[in-house]
Amino acid sequence: MKNYILIVRLLFSSLSTISAEEWITDAEQITEEFLTKTSSSTRYTEHVAHLKRVFKKLHIKTFLEFGVGFSTKYFMDHSENVVSVEFVTPGTGSEWMKYCLDLYRNCNNWIPITYFSGQGLDTSWAPNKYIGVESVYGAAAYQPVNLKSYAFIDPSFLDDLTFFVDNQTAEYKIDMAFVDCGICIRGDLVQVLFNKVPIIAAHDVDPLERRHLNDVYGYGRIKVPNDYIEIYIPYGVGTAFWIKNTEEYAEIIQDLQRYSIPPT
Repeated sequence: MKNYILIVRLLFSSLSTISAEEWITDAEQITEEFLTKTSSSTRYTEHVAHLKRVFKKLHIKTFLEFGVGFSTKYFMDHSENVVSVEFVTPGTGSEWMKYCLDLYRNCNNWIPITYFSGQGLDTSWAPNKYIGVESVYGAAAYQPVNLKSYAFIDPSFLDDLTFFVDNQTAEYKIDMAFVDCGICIRGDLVQVLFNKVPIIAAHDVDPLERRHLNDVYGYGRIKVPNDYIEIYIPYGVGTAFWIKNTEEYAEIIQDLQRYSIPPT
């Protein structure tokens, strides 16, 4: 089973394996060299090496990410705009998002959104906020314990996620989305993003044949539309891409397919 420390992104948990000298107080310290170093020691930013292959071949006007982190700086450096969504629930807390808001306070192309769900939360500190339905928190708590979709109990969280994504795609032309949030409804987010975003990527993904086993994130339930191609990158803890199968993205698809085959 994946270490549960990778599930909840809190300030003092998700980076607990990073040494004190690597703590960042200035966004300009987050260089590609730093991200590579962090990747080798914690795998926290290993996905950058995979996603950068897309950035090299496609001009990204707006990048949408679910889960703010150090790699956010790389996305900002290589996109016109980055919309970063961090979920805050009674189970995750607000410390990480507050840290990132301060860290990236001078980044002009960053659009941070705090997605709140659950009772008793202080929302006053967030400059851009979305107040989600309580069932989003219910789904996030239910999925890692039961390894099943909360939709059988209350499907309203899916409607809320869809409404939120529709609002973002109505305001911005989203060229690429990345799912690596601290809450465990990642599979549901990927499903919602289909046919709204042409390139979708997600982190901490198991190979297809094992994805239904111990399905903490719900990736095993994803139903890929016929007009998307999935490419699984087997390095590290696993990263998957789902790309619209059109001529516009043919070169990216071919490159990632070659890259996904480990050298012999």
